[in-house]
Amino acid sequence: MSNPAKKLENLKVDLDNAKSFFFKNIEKMESTIHIYTHIDADGLAAGAILGKALYRANIPFQITILRQLEREEILKIANMESNNFIIFSDFGSGQYLELQEKLIENGHLAPFLILDHHLPQNIANKEDFDSIKDIHQKTTPWQINPYFYDIDGSTEISGAGICYYFAKCLNEKNLDLSPVAIVGAIGDIQNQGPNKSFMGLNSLIVDDAKRNGYIEIIDDLNFTSLKPLNEAIAYSSEIILPGLTNNVNKTLKFLQTLGILMENSEGNVRTLQDLNKDEKQKVSSAIIEYASLKLDIEPSEIIKKLIVNRYLIKNEINYSDLYDTREFSFILNACGRTNNAALGIAIAMGDRKNSYEQAQENQLNYKKSLMKGLSWIKEKDKIQQMDFIQYFFGEDIIPENIIGTVSSMLIRSKLINIMKPIFGVALREDDEVYKISGRAHEQIVDKGVNLSEAIREALTLSNLDSLGGGHPPAAGTIVPVNKIDLFLENCNEVIKKQLKT
Repeated sequence: MSNPAKKLENLKVDLDNAKSFFFKNIEKMESTIHIYTHIDADGLAAGAILGKALYRANIPFQITILRQLEREEILKIANMESNNFIIFSDFGSGQYLELQEKLIENGHLAPFLILDHHLPQNIANKEDFDSIKDIHQKTTPWQINPYFYDIDGSTEISGAGICYYFAKCLNEKNLDLSPVAIVGAIGDIQNQGPNKSFMGLNSLIVDDAKRNGYIEIIDDLNFTSLKPLNEAIAYSSEIILPGLTNNVNKTLKFLQTLGILMENSEGNVRTLQDLNKDEKQKVSSAIIEYASLKLDIEPSEIIKKLIVNRYLIKNEINYSDLYDTREFSFILNACGRTNNAALGIAIAMGDRKNSYEQAQENQLNYKKSLMKGLSWIKEKDKIQQMDFIQYFFGEDIIPENIIGTVSSMLIRSKLINIMKPIFGVALREDDEVYKISGRAHEQIVDKGVNLSEAIREALTLSNLDSLGGGHPPAAGTIVPVNKIDLFLENCNEVIKKQLKT
C-alpha cells in the first residue's frame, strides 16, 4: 500500500499507451465502440464512466451489461463484433486468454481493451510477481490491470476506478466522474481503511473529488440503512453491545428512551437514513455511554468503530438516495440485480428524471427481496456445514441475480460463522447450471483464504472447464447441476489446505 502516487505514475504510462492504441484503432475502423461491463454496482459505474467520457468526445458507443463474462458469452461476442472496437470493464482479466484466442488469434481481428481490477487468468495470488509481470508484458497495451503495478485490486482500486483513470487520461475534464468511481468502489466494499476510509489509488480518487469540490466527507454512524434502525444496531457485526446485540426488541426500547420518534409515516420503524443530524447525535452519545459502561472500555475505542466516513456528492439533492455514495451504490446494485441495469447506467451517467424514479421503485423491491432471502435462510435454517466451508441453496426464494449480495450480507451479519467462507448456490433459469457466489470474512482472508484461487482449483479438481475467479474475499463461477456436490467437496478440501490445518 506504500506510495500510491508512485504506483499511479506507473499506471499512467500504460494508460497513455492504451489511449494511443484506442485512438489508432478507432480511426482505422470508423466503428462504434462496444462496451461490455458487469452487472453489479462497480460494473455499472465503470460502464457509465466510459459512456460519459465517450459521449463527451463525440465517439459513438453502446453498452451491454453481462452477469458474467463466460465462455459462451465470449463466443457470442467473437461472432458479432468483428467490426467494432470493444472495451471490457470490470471483467476481462480473468478471461483474457479466451478473449485473446477468440477475438485475435482465430482471425476475428476485433481489437479490444480490458480495464479490469480482478486477478488475471491463471494467477493464483498477487504474490506471483513473475507470472503477473509476464502477462503485463504480453498484453500491453490492450490490458490495464492494477496488479501489473503492485496495486491490490480487491482493496486499492475498483473497476470503476480503473475506468475513471482511463477517462481522465482521455480528457482531464472527466475529473468530475470521480464521484462515480467512488460509488463503484463502495459497491465493491473497498472502503476498508480506518473509519471506512479508502486506501491506495482509491484515496487518490477521493482527493481528486474533494479537491475539485465534487464531494464532502462527514462523520456518520456505522450502521446499515437497509434495515430498521433497531435491527441495524442489533445485528451489526462491528458494534457489539451486550444486552442489545441480537435483541431487536430491547434495541427498539433503548432507542425509544432517547425520545426519538421511531415510526415513519407508514408505521414502519425508521432507518438510519430517516434520522436528522440531532437524532444521530443522540443515538451516537447514548451508544458510546452504554458501551463504556457495559464493556468498560474507553469511549475513544468505541468511536473508532461507531463513527465512519460518509462520502456525499455535493451537486446532488441533500438526503436524496444519490447524495450519499453508499446509497447511490445500492441503487446501482438494485438496478443490476433486478434486470434493470440500463437504468443504473443512465443514472450514473446523469439522468435524474424518469430513470431515477423507476430506480427508486426497483430499490424498494430489491430491499424486500434481500430481506425475504435473509429471513428465509434464518427461519428455515438453510445454511449447510462442511468442516471448512458452509453453503446454501437459493432454491425458489433467492435467484441467481441476488445470490452474491445475500452471501455478502450473511458474511457481514451475525447469522453465520464468519470463520468459514460461505458459498451461495442458485439455479440458473433455463439452464442446467448453478451460479456460485463465494464470500469470506477478512479475518480468514488474513489467515490465508483466497476464494479466487480456491474456486479455480476446485474447478480443476472437479474436471470442469468453467471460468472462475474474482478476489480473495469474493469470487464466483458456474457449475453443472450434476457436479455441484463434487465441486463443494473440493472447495472444502482446498480451503482446508489454504488454512494449513
